[in-house]
Amino acid sequence: MKPLIRTIKGRIIFSTLLFSFILSSFIAVISYTVYRDYLRNNLIHSSELSLQVIADTINSDLKNIFSLAEWCQANSSIGEFSMYGSKTAKQKITIYENLNEQYNTNDSSEYIQRVLVASNRREFIQVVLIRHSGVANVFDVVDSLDYFEPALKSKPYTFDMGFVYDPFKIRNKLTILPLIRPIYSLYDSTITGWVFICISPNLFSDAIDKYHHGDGESVYLTLSQNTYLYRDGSFIPAEYMPEIFTRNDDGEITTLYEDTMVCIGHEKNLYYVTCPLNTPGCYITQQINAKELFSQTQFFMAIIAIICLVIVLAGFIMSLLLNKMVNTPIIKLQGRMAKIANGDFSRDLAIEWDNEFGEIGRGINKLSESINNLMNSRLEMEKQKRDYEYQVLQSQINPHFLYNTLMSIKWMAAMQNAPGIAEMATALSRLLKNISKGTKQFVPLSEELSLLMDYYTIMKYRYGGTISIDVKVDSEELLNCGILRFTLQPIVENAIFHGIEPKGSAGTITIHVFRNESGDLQIDITDDGVGMDEEMGRMLLSEKTGSESRFFRKIGISNVHNRIQLEFGDRYGLSIKSKIGSFTTVTIILPVRPCPEERQESP
Repeated sequence: MKPLIRTIKGRIIFSTLLFSFILSSFIAVISYTVYRDYLRNNLIHSSELSLQVIADTINSDLKNIFSLAEWCQANSSIGEFSMYGSKTAKQKITIYENLNEQYNTNDSSEYIQRVLVASNRREFIQVVLIRHSGVANVFDVVDSLDYFEPALKSKPYTFDMGFVYDPFKIRNKLTILPLIRPIYSLYDSTITGWVFICISPNLFSDAIDKYHHGDGESVYLTLSQNTYLYRDGSFIPAEYMPEIFTRNDDGEITTLYEDTMVCIGHEKNLYYVTCPLNTPGCYITQQINAKELFSQTQFFMAIIAIICLVIVLAGFIMSLLLNKMVNTPIIKLQGRMAKIANGDFSRDLAIEWDNEFGEIGRGINKLSESINNLMNSRLEMEKQKRDYEYQVLQSQINPHFLYNTLMSIKWMAAMQNAPGIAEMATALSRLLKNISKGTKQFVPLSEELSLLMDYYTIMKYRYGGTISIDVKVDSEELLNCGILRFTLQPIVENAIFHGIEPKGSAGTITIHVFRNESGDLQIDITDDGVGMDEEMGRMLLSEKTGSESRFFRKIGISNVHNRIQLEFGDRYGLSIKSKIGSFTTVTIILPVRPCPEERQESP
């Protein structure tokens, strides 16, 4: 009994359920991702709009305050005051009244705690709210401020100092944002005085309180290198602020995206949306807790879970339908195959449906009929073959009769003093005996050389002694190596009939047996005949010529080459090297192996 997962039924159910699970998981992941991104983008977009309104309000108030500072820099009366001081009390009162008028008419005056105009002659005029007035020595205070000189010379102006305590208010810890700008001479660029404006932090807190309504969401204010957390109406230096900005070579913070005013940073479950102010290095940032997104996705996840369950259930029902459509025909086909295995080759019309399985059933019926016909034909052929073999056996001549007849010819030749006839009869007798004595495939090299010399004896008398063979064996142990029977004779015969005979004169065949550099057995058979070109050599090895042995039918050089490669592999076999009019060398490469012992049949 096969495990369910290895049957067609089990595979259909498993594949359908797996596909349904993967599909439902894919839909769930995509839907959740899209919905989560939608909620996140909505939340970020809402925060972006809120921050943009806050930033616009702050920028408007800062612009009004900067315009007051610019008026002080450009006013000619203040310019003369900064250069020459106050000549009369009336002049000083007039400057004060003009400055006070500008202060009172400024749309953002409620956030200006103090406007102080001073000259290098150590005279000053200020407009200050009563609750912020102080008795400190103005110039002694300014001389002690480390941020005064950098702020006075900064272009453009930046709030690098951040929020600081009001230096002109004694025993009071009220914080301000100082705006310090130079007053230049009316005639050149010499600094003759300065304007010191104390900006209240309420400028930022009022805008945040008015337009920010996110509960539990932190708001940060960045003033150059200083970052403050807004909490309970106050700005507290932030102990930790994620690096959600990039800085350029000048150390200035820029947004990550050039096409928008909003930069989004991400750390764990927190998102940060930031909006830059018009003043360089100043930003307003809102922290968004991503956990709010999860609280809004619970209902959506429940709907997704129900959809996935429906998809899996539909996949299971589909698997049952597919199993009924496929498994039933397969069971019938299996039954038919079992009958064929038991020898029933009759045609079964019940498996020939009008669909793809019916095509398979018709093919099985046709195959069974073909097997039945083939078996009947095979039996008939075997019967005919036995009849032919019987007829051949009847027509065969007993080999012993041939041996005895040749031996009688030998003795008659010896008695009549004809040694050549006796030697040829003896050689032919040994050849016939060697050919018919058994069916073994391998023989020792020494035995193959003996058969070759018997063949040479016959050829020597045929050509009147004009052919000679010289055999050289480098090591006696090579004579015990196994070689395929009838390997050398076809090659030597080819050398005689196609190499030496066309030359029309005496010739010599040299056989050299040795171990080559690769350690293999190499046999070089060289004749000094007419030679051949490369094309003829390739044809001899590729069975494209009819140069078969005249002694052994169907055995030629290509046959020897193919037999060696089929037995030992492509590394071994024959190769031919020749020069027209000079020589031909056939090289045989064989592995050095002892001749295997094979059972021989007696003739």
